[in-house]
Amino acid sequence: MTAAKVAMAAAFSLMMAMTLFQVVNRYAIGLPVFWTEELIVFLLIWATMLGLPVQLWEHKEIVVDFIEFPSAGADRIKTLLGAFASLAFCAVLAWSGWAFAARGWNVTSPALGLSRFWFFVPISFCAALSVLALLVRRKDKSIGGFD
Repeated sequence: MTAAKVAMAAAFSLMMAMTLFQVVNRYAIGLPVFWTEELIVFLLIWATMLGLPVQLWEHKEIVVDFIEFPSAGADRIKTLLGAFASLAFCAVLAWSGWAFAARGWNVTSPALGLSRFWFFVPISFCAALSVLALLVRRKDKSIGGFD
């Protein structure tokens, strides 16, 4: 997951640099650069979607625990059901995200000329990474909950 964190940081840093570049060019120089907005959206999608498997790997996902069970066994079953639901959701998201991205293969973005596939593929790619993260991560309790 270190690679995902580095990619997220790089995408975010480039996104901030492009935003500053666009603001300076538009308001200080008076020459707006048309392709920066599309690049910023592209980087935002990738940075955001890469955060999903990272948060799952580190057990920092949001946990809303409003059902208390007195026994540890029942609590363990509840945790396993939650993990299975997360796994199923991410698997469906990976499959449907791929179908969605494939439909955008022949459509190009107006400013960058990239296939829309590259804007949509982070959905399926990061959902698939999330499935892997859920399957191989430590079996600790998640720490991102509201108590």
